Amino acid sequence: MRKEPFQSLEELDAYVGGPKIQCLECGRWFRGLATHLPRTHGMTHADYREKWGIPRRYPLTGTATRETLSQQMRDQIDAGVLTHDHLPDASQAARQAGRSRKRLVDDERHRRITAERRPGDHHRLPPGAKRADGRDADRRREYQIAYRALKRGDSEPMQRYRARYLEAPSDDPT
Repeated sequence: MRKEPFQSLEELDAYVGGPKIQCLECGRWFRGLATHLPRTHGMTHADYREKWGIPRRYPLTGTATRETLSQQMRDQIDAGVLTHDHLPDASQAARQAGRSRKRLVDDERHRRITAERRPGDHHRLPPGAKRADGRDADRRREYQIAYRALKRGDSEPMQRYRARYLEAPSDDPT
């Protein structure tokens, strides 16, 4: 794994040229780093690029993902689903509605709120909360933790989960 920023374009081309891209912070491989960086490392793409010397023109996705997305866009354009006819009217309507830019107050509030959270906490429900489908969020979270431990070879958390949620207490004392 790299310890210093990229020094040449050849190094950068080799880095972004594979079907997957490696996170230079943790060494894991991904199709793209869009969600991984802020959730796991609490970094913006700009911070990551600056730290590792990656210019903006270089993508933070693997070639397979770029090709797939490009093909999807071409298919939508060919099917007439995606057109650019609406763009001039939409941008003018947004400017007239005063939605062209977030206010500075909103930016400051957003920075303050996100600074208080740990990376990856933004998607978690508070303890005791219900998910949108009505199921218990704590139970789901416990299952995910137990399942991941089981995949690593540790069956104890899954046994605790099953004992707590799946094995109903019997009325028979024997």
